[in-house]
Amino acid sequence: MLPRFKEGAVRVLIETLRLSKYGNSVDLSDIAQRARATESFVRGVVIDVIGDLNNGQISLRSELRIKVALEIARAGLLREAARVLTWQEFERFAERCLEEIGFRTEKNVRVKGEGRNWQIDVVGFHNQLVLAIDCKHWNTPSNLPRFKPMADHQRTATLHLLATLRERATGSDNDQQALPVILTLSEPPAQFAEGVVLVSVEKLPSFLSGVTPYDEGLPFITPDSLVENPMSQSD
Repeated sequence: MLPRFKEGAVRVLIETLRLSKYGNSVDLSDIAQRARATESFVRGVVIDVIGDLNNGQISLRSELRIKVALEIARAGLLREAARVLTWQEFERFAERCLEEIGFRTEKNVRVKGEGRNWQIDVVGFHNQLVLAIDCKHWNTPSNLPRFKPMADHQRTATLHLLATLRERATGSDNDQQALPVILTLSEPPAQFAEGVVLVSVEKLPSFLSGVTPYDEGLPFITPDSLVENPMSQSD
């Protein structure tokens, strides 16, 4: 975060993301008005984060928008950053959050099972830990039963993912533990649904810092689970 700018800088960055959504070109004066700041202050914040401006105009490509969102997140405002991203950027944002703490990531992973294809938005790998994340960039349901079909789908997709990884594995990779996760924009009504972790983007960093393979408090899918669940066998 930019310590010399503090809260005012965060407002500027949030409004910059909000106004530049979908590739819109934005005037510094518009950002200043929305962020309740002077144009010179806005200019200093924006240049510090994204570099030079084009005659007072800002047009951010997707990767720069993610960079701005990460600056907001480092200030402790993950949810605010995520809310002003498109759903595609939300997935990339989740991916970058994983990468920032040492995960290797793959996006839009497809595996086969039960005669169909399954897609997982973001998969994170760290030693024996595999996180299979479904990113939900919409208002989080307050009713837990509404998560059931999504959770069933995510756990099944994760079973097929682990089965596929095990088929390709050598050595210690056979001990990988997979955890199905649904990442929400707002706080979900519970921590778990149908054997799937529900976590808000705001709590993602603290969740990631504490998760370890074989944690008995988390619904990991292990190699033994593949034997117990014939449905997980890949075609």
